[in-house]
Amino acid sequence: LACLGIGYLLLQFISSFWARLLMVISFSFIVVMQFILFLYFGESRNLLGADMFYYSSEEMKQILEASGMLSFTNIALLLLLIVISWVPLWVANKQTFKKAYASIALLSLGIISFFVSSASLLGGSSEKDEFVANASRSKWRYFFDSNFTNYVDEHPGMLAMFNKDDDDAKVVDTKFPFLKKEDTKDFLGAYMQKTAKVPNLVILVIEGLGHAYSAENGYIGNFTPFIGTLKQQSLYWDNNMSSSGRTFSVLPTITGSLPFATHGFMEQDTLPDNFNLFNILKSNGFNTGFFYGGHSNFDFMKKFMDYNKIDMLMDQAAFGPPYKKLPEKGGESWGYEDQAVFSKLLEVQKVQEHPYFHVLLTLSTHNPFLINNAAHYEQLFDQRIATLNLTPEQKKWALENRTQLVSVLNLDDAMEQFFNEYKKRPDFANTIFVITGDHAMPEIPLQSKIDRYHVPLLIYSPLLKGPKTFHNFVSHFDVAPSILAYYRENFGMKTPTQVTWIGQGLDKGTSAQGDGIAMMQSKNQLIDFVKGSYHLSDGQLYKLDGILNEDATADNAKEELSKRFELFKRKNKLFYTQKRLLPDSVYTNYFNRTKKN
Repeated sequence: LACLGIGYLLLQFISSFWARLLMVISFSFIVVMQFILFLYFGESRNLLGADMFYYSSEEMKQILEASGMLSFTNIALLLLLIVISWVPLWVANKQTFKKAYASIALLSLGIISFFVSSASLLGGSSEKDEFVANASRSKWRYFFDSNFTNYVDEHPGMLAMFNKDDDDAKVVDTKFPFLKKEDTKDFLGAYMQKTAKVPNLVILVIEGLGHAYSAENGYIGNFTPFIGTLKQQSLYWDNNMSSSGRTFSVLPTITGSLPFATHGFMEQDTLPDNFNLFNILKSNGFNTGFFYGGHSNFDFMKKFMDYNKIDMLMDQAAFGPPYKKLPEKGGESWGYEDQAVFSKLLEVQKVQEHPYFHVLLTLSTHNPFLINNAAHYEQLFDQRIATLNLTPEQKKWALENRTQLVSVLNLDDAMEQFFNEYKKRPDFANTIFVITGDHAMPEIPLQSKIDRYHVPLLIYSPLLKGPKTFHNFVSHFDVAPSILAYYRENFGMKTPTQVTWIGQGLDKGTSAQGDGIAMMQSKNQLIDFVKGSYHLSDGQLYKLDGILNEDATADNAKEELSKRFELFKRKNKLFYTQKRLLPDSVYTNYFNRTKKN
């Protein structure tokens, strides 16, 4: 507004017509953009920032159409708003008034808005309730701040003159800041029965599977009855965290414990050499595959799979009758339903002598949450509400988010069918399953900042000696190091001696003795960091209790976490500017060594 006031005043000296035209166009643009940003938040429960520029036009079209944002009603409302916002400005433009008044008013408002936060004007909002805080936040201001911060991050030279400290020199290895000796202990071996045959590995990544509605102590309740029974037969971590608030980072994180780069590891033009479950297990004789009911080009998943030279890529193009797509909204469907994707894996993966490793990513619990046979699952939802011993608050949450939870029940049923069929196969007895969510649904209001990342983690297998629940804080970064340590120590598998894991393994997780982990809320928001029982989010420190509830605190730990977070960001910056994670010799020598065996 301040800039607009100055511009208006200067243009008045040149042409009153152009000054008034600037006023009309600018205010119309501001009003229309606010409507678009508010509409996006209303549909997705996410604030729109610079991350919108990191999706291709095809991806944006699919997101908007599948979510119903490009509906006739919304477009009509937008056109009506343009007219409504323009007419009074045009009428006012016809009135005579002193040219200085408008510019002074705009300049004053701009200066006030710069120094006075929206939170103070609104009397503040609950820092603990993520949804309330975002709902009361200026969508325009967030969009502008996000893009400004993103621009500065992508042009570090802009601030170099103000930063005389050589921060990068504080990193031990400025060439390969994440490189370290592989020393992950075999934590899983103690819980597994001895077997001579190398087990298969299947990772099931469930879209939007948050703790809030998949656990008895979730703030909504357990709407995954089958997954609940699996927990009682599994190694289960109830305090597990994802690495991001959206899907873009789950594959490189859970399979490679890899850093983010600028906007997600897979967003890089060329993927740097890296170690992950796909290429390590493949080099040790595993068949590898990825199963997804949508387009694998989305979020550059196909690029990651092509880099790893996987044996089977089963995405939307690989399906057909009798498999069913999810219902369309706005003429667009995200892809094939979860039942189809689970069945596809069982169809194409035949029983074989040598082991296989597959990752499966589901879709049905994605916005707009339209599923086939919806009436059946709505009935299951009503039955679940009636039989669960929900508190009045939980019941209120559940009923307000009925559509989302119906899709969760559909997913849970599809998974039960999948395991019932798998148990009929002889290779089931020698298969390890890892089950987790990529992130919690933002469409279900988040009670706290950490809820976005709080997702279940299960390791289920007939090879387990027995079930066990772990309460230590862990993350997706810890999965690959522990899995590879298990295969290395129990089956003599060749694994790299130098790695770039972010995680410490499932025994250590994010403990106070470790380095902590960073988490990206979206493709341009690296604002969260967890270490020990503390969570630093956008500069505010939170204290975590034993079940990942959190409260704002002014603890002295903020300084320590801030230093650790800044260290990670410096390492991450060095990595993405140099485009290298590890020396060529480390990468090449490892694969040459495995070929000889």
